[in-house]
Amino acid sequence: DRTKGMENEPEKGIRCTACFDMRFEKTAQYAHENGFSIFTSCLGISRWKDMNQINSCGVRSANRYPGLEYWAFNWRKEGGAARMYEIAKRENFYKQEYCGCVYSLRDTNQWRQSQGRSMIHIGVEHYSVAKTATDPFSDQGC
Repeated sequence: DRTKGMENEPEKGIRCTACFDMRFEKTAQYAHENGFSIFTSCLGISRWKDMNQINSCGVRSANRYPGLEYWAFNWRKEGGAARMYEIAKRENFYKQEYCGCVYSLRDTNQWRQSQGRSMIHIGVEHYSVAKTATDPFSDQGC
């Protein structure tokens, strides 16, 4: 409901801001009600996300509660993204190649099809799955 009318907005646009605001508002409320003084998010590690957009939403939500802080950390610095991939492969984490919303999945799959790549199948691909010529997901890089 929060993003109604924004279904065709681009990734990193106003739809994402509305989504982040909604999620951070709930997180800030929970932190406040449960005695936490600080919270953060690892969303900024993704190359597909705008770290400034994420951090702004987090700070805005924290500012609604006295004594609550959003930790705006740059998760990408000093090899953070490379380290994330390393850990994800070692631990066989699920590899999600879209933000998680239905619009991002739709847009990502449309782009993949236009590039001759296979569509994303939710819950199937993992970082440590070996890529082979017979693997239907062999064109999905990390």
